[in-house]
Amino acid sequence: MLDFFTCLWSHINSWNWSGVTQSVTGIATLIIAWMALNSWRKQHKAQKVTGLFDELTDSIHELVQALGGPIQQLQFIRISIDSCKYDINLDKSLPHPEEICYIKKEGQESAARLNVQLKECAQPAHKIRSLLVKAQVYDIKSFENCSKYCECIVWQYDRLQVVYSILASDNLNWNHPKAIDFVDHLKNITPEDISAHLKENQIEYIKFVKGIYKKEFDSA
Repeated sequence: MLDFFTCLWSHINSWNWSGVTQSVTGIATLIIAWMALNSWRKQHKAQKVTGLFDELTDSIHELVQALGGPIQQLQFIRISIDSCKYDINLDKSLPHPEEICYIKKEGQESAARLNVQLKECAQPAHKIRSLLVKAQVYDIKSFENCSKYCECIVWQYDRLQVVYSILASDNLNWNHPKAIDFVDHLKNITPEDISAHLKENQIEYIKFVKGIYKKEFDSA
């Protein structure tokens, strides 16, 4: 047994310990470098993701603020439409007499005023949709929920664009089925409904973003 340990010790002493040390040091350096690179990548991704959501949040806030004017304008439009029931020239034979009366009398002017306000909403609305496309690169968990909230917010801008288009169309055949459907859209787009959609989806969006920030910073 003593001969075995003597032989083993002699064998170990014959090793090139300088080379072994260099190899171990090299491997350790590679491991440390890999860990540092991996940490940097996580931090870099976290910065990119949080930066993107910072932009998205700012754009949503900008759009919601800009929509305040068109929503208020829509309130005035609804009041004016309701007032048309007392108009002596109201044609009650039409499917939607009050709406059509308003469009014929004030549609063009009202559409022009609404369009001026909607132009201020265009840039943040387009920015939101652009950022939603960009965000798909990062493979964010449950991002489809965030996208749904954002799209619903932008949809309120689209709905107001529909109102503008209807108001500007004062020369339609109002008995035509498509024209009737057209006015149906106007009846269904109310300031209360738009405001409710904006509020609900902003709340859900903020919840989602808070979760993203926490996850990204915890993993960085």
